[in-house]
Amino acid sequence: MKNSKSDRQRVFLVGTARSGTTLLQSILASHPQITSFPETHFFRGTIPKISYLRWIKFYGENERNFIKDYLHRIDRTDLNHLVPSSTLFTKKWINGIIDLIEALPTNPESTIWVEKTPMHLYFVSLIYEVSSDTKFIHIIRDGKDVVASLFEASRNNPESFDGSQSIQKCIFRWKIDIHVHKKHLGKENHFFIFYKDIINETDNALKQLCKFLGIDYLDQMKFFSEKTRELKFEDETWKPDQSDEIRESHKFDRIFSDEEKAQIRSQVNSVDLDIFRNSF
Repeated sequence: MKNSKSDRQRVFLVGTARSGTTLLQSILASHPQITSFPETHFFRGTIPKISYLRWIKFYGENERNFIKDYLHRIDRTDLNHLVPSSTLFTKKWINGIIDLIEALPTNPESTIWVEKTPMHLYFVSLIYEVSSDTKFIHIIRDGKDVVASLFEASRNNPESFDGSQSIQKCIFRWKIDIHVHKKHLGKENHFFIFYKDIINETDNALKQLCKFLGIDYLDQMKFFSEKTRELKFEDETWKPDQSDEIRESHKFDRIFSDEEKAQIRSQVNSVDLDIFRNSF
């Protein structure tokens, strides 16, 4: 049975930058019932991250053009008429964004759409207020591995990461994001999955995730390289390669000195990640 856009389940995939969101998005999009698209940045790029600033925010032409630029990049200017109208009200703006996202899928057979922009982690509560039936997938990755990947990616692509990030800034960013993840523990419609479980216990981890989404786990989800190519822009060179291999990068051991490794471990090992286990 074909599904109209209103029939599709809404899912947002969030996490710290360099935590494996691109990998998981590609895996999910390889399921025939799931459709996805390149990162939209719609919330991060148009809504203030600091909550009190939203009270004085006007969503006007700058914000509308930000969204139109994205539609141009994905060759969907046919949806320009769905770009939210200018408004002073954040919830009205969010409603308009969600309506637009629902029009992005082109596969009429899909029953779920997945929007993946890591920093939309900071807008989860806002999205839920507007759309309480939305589901959220949180990907959790060990601090030392996030720090290594973010440190390296920001140095190779400083224009895409607010400049080259220091080790300390990478640690701080990961710890703050983990704190935000914790705010959603125990809430309905939230699922937490560990990056290392995707790597080391692939079948079991994905089966649990598919159960949360209400779909069957399919072995074809492990063959995702075609989706990786479809879901990223050409200039996003820092994103994973086109391989179907699910593996650890070992960047932490490769790029840091013993002194730097000790510095990082001393700050990230005190953060308890086990609280995210069995939260579903």
